[in-house]
Amino acid sequence: MADPLNDIELEIIENGEDDWVLFLHIMGIINEAKGSVLTEDEAIAEATGSALALCAKGYAQLGRYTGPTSFVPWPETGDALRTRLEHELKNPPPGEGHECNLMYIMLDILPEGQKARDEQSR
Repeated sequence: MADPLNDIELEIIENGEDDWVLFLHIMGIINEAKGSVLTEDEAIAEATGSALALCAKGYAQLGRYTGPTSFVPWPETGDALRTRLEHELKNPPPGEGHECNLMYIMLDILPEGQKARDEQSR
């Protein structure tokens, strides 16, 4: 069996069962799990770590929402994905504000993530 999912990862996967999980929502999940309000920079750092961990395990894919029904996954993995995410977080597309940027960066939970959650719940 793969490394067990932590409570935050389980909650993220649960939230991604029917739709993409907004990066901003991941930050909220972390704040709730910690029982305190982190600074925005702390929440971004924690959310980055959680999202990248799920991607590294093959359970999720990061990308950007680009239109009414379009999620465009990023092809990068590993350190390149971390670099891409950090760049995207600091450099929103033209005309997109910081908070919108945090909502348009999303995590797509893959079937493997749902399966891992289900297996761990047994």
